[in-house]
Amino acid sequence: MKAGNDRRGYGWVARAFHWAVAALILAALGLGLYATSLPHDTAEEAARSFQVFSVHKTVGITVLLLAGLRILWALGEPRPGHLHPDRLVETLLATLVHWALYIGMVVMPLSGWLLHASAPGAFSRILWPFGQRLPGVPEDLALSEKFTAFHVTGWLVLAVLIALHVAGALKHALIDRDATLARMAGKTENLPQPPVDPHRWTGWLAAAGGVLVWAFVAGFAWLAPTP
Repeated sequence: MKAGNDRRGYGWVARAFHWAVAALILAALGLGLYATSLPHDTAEEAARSFQVFSVHKTVGITVLLLAGLRILWALGEPRPGHLHPDRLVETLLATLVHWALYIGMVVMPLSGWLLHASAPGAFSRILWPFGQRLPGVPEDLALSEKFTAFHVTGWLVLAVLIALHVAGALKHALIDRDATLARMAGKTENLPQPPVDPHRWTGWLAAAGGVLVWAFVAGFAWLAPTP
């Protein structure tokens, strides 16, 4: 079993990062939704909510660390070729979603950490021994509300991106019946060499699109009125 990627598919390291980060992101989303749904009228209810938020934040920090390692690994590895490079629009959209997911798995936990570090007063703690504040981030309610607006809007965007990614995988499995899932399962020995992509510029355009998605979220959060 190969550790690294080649043009046919992904090595076991990239696949391990993919599934670990995916599982943790889904866990963080679920914990965040659950925590916000909990009542906090009494001291006991508030303590329960704080406990769930602490786990949510700790999972988010874990996502951030693993995402950083995943990106560092990906920078040194070849990316498998597109199976259908002739499908220009489909390839562009799939690559845009891929880039937006990569950016999202960094900026979402980072925004959560920033709103945590800038929140004044008592808050649920990250479950680690390295402190709760960040250097250069002041305790400021207005600033924390901006990060909160980004985080709340961003999870909706991230959920849509995940849904699009899953829908694309299901299309490849059920309609195209191609080798996409075999790649992620590591069964690449008998796969043919992917064709050369005649539209390599689509990768740069998709990357710019991914940046614009999160720039829009940031702009919306910054301009949104605070209560």
